[in-house]
Amino acid sequence: MKKFLFFALITIFSLSTQAIYAAPKPVVARTLTPMFTLAENEKPVGFIVSGKTISFFGTSLGANTTDGFIKAVDETGMTKWESTLDSGVDEIATVATKNSAGDTWIVGSGAKPLITETATVLPTITALNPDSITAEAQLPMRNDLTQVIAWRVSSSGQLLQTLTYDMGSPVVVRAAISTDFGIAVVGTYVTDQGNAGFVLQSSLNGFLSKPLSIGKNDTELNALSRNPDNSLIVFGSSTEIISGKKLMGLRDGIIANVSATGKLGNVVRSSNSKSIRSWQSSTSNLVLGGSATIGSKTEAVITKFAQNLNPLWTTRFASQTSALTLDVTVNSHLMAFVSTSPIATIAGWKPKSPTSIILNFDSKGALIGAYGAPTVLTPIALGFSRDLGVLLLGVSAKGVSIFHSLPR
Repeated sequence: MKKFLFFALITIFSLSTQAIYAAPKPVVARTLTPMFTLAENEKPVGFIVSGKTISFFGTSLGANTTDGFIKAVDETGMTKWESTLDSGVDEIATVATKNSAGDTWIVGSGAKPLITETATVLPTITALNPDSITAEAQLPMRNDLTQVIAWRVSSSGQLLQTLTYDMGSPVVVRAAISTDFGIAVVGTYVTDQGNAGFVLQSSLNGFLSKPLSIGKNDTELNALSRNPDNSLIVFGSSTEIISGKKLMGLRDGIIANVSATGKLGNVVRSSNSKSIRSWQSSTSNLVLGGSATIGSKTEAVITKFAQNLNPLWTTRFASQTSALTLDVTVNSHLMAFVSTSPIATIAGWKPKSPTSIILNFDSKGALIGAYGAPTVLTPIALGFSRDLGVLLLGVSAKGVSIFHSLPR
């Protein structure tokens, strides 16, 4: 009898252990629903969503120049208001961020104003490459766009303020964030030796006198996050020695602390000796999106970091693009990329051709949801609102379109 009870207890314990450590049940990918397609002359690079209002920003082709724009629409695509951001020369808008007052900063690069004693000379019209608005493709580095330009627009579309800073060489802005003093901007500019990353901060009255440069010949900065004390964490990639930290792979993803006064602090590099790494997006909860390439294999990477920049969890998938990331809440995070192989944790996910997908992770990195977007050729930007659900802006066969996870 004692032997029987002993073996019965062992069996129960074994079954309980198997239940605890059983593989998680695969999630089912829901298909995103198309909402509408934007006008052909508009090249949106992102959007900000609030309730059922979506504010797109990017670059439009004007009569004589390329101009920045921001346009607020409802869930049907009907325009509520729009604002053209034009100073008479070519500009491109590449990023946007909201401040605590509800205003939106749209930031990009522009040409210096033309000064002539005769008739006004109109710049050559250069159509933007549609690929330049994708998550993976490089934004245009045009020789005439040497100024960082930032427009502050009210919640009703009124232009409130314009700031400019001349970098003295071609520049592309890749990310911006609101601070207690104004905004902070990161991007890449041309140097005598190649490309360098930069961090530029503003007060309420204008950009500060000098940006922080990171690298000299082969460094880019693509994203940033802000700490409560207004210090920054910036993200990108480099093949150079940065702050004494040497190259570990073929190209390293880099993370760097920047003080509120613009001083470079600790630098962390990726460590795979055969990999090409890059960080392309970040969130306020330090959920980073990027890519890793080894040989002919490319993967989209999502990694959650602690405040001390130690990685808490990471996941990667075979992909055609880098990963875009977004916080839904502090405990829920999204990742968008173009999947190129089956994903075991998603039921039946076996794409026959590259297919866009959004994955939803909890705070510990467990997959809790998925959204397929088979008609999206390239993801551009992610968003979320309780009214519209998960939103994806992407290039489709019809043009640049927006999709979401909730029916109207």
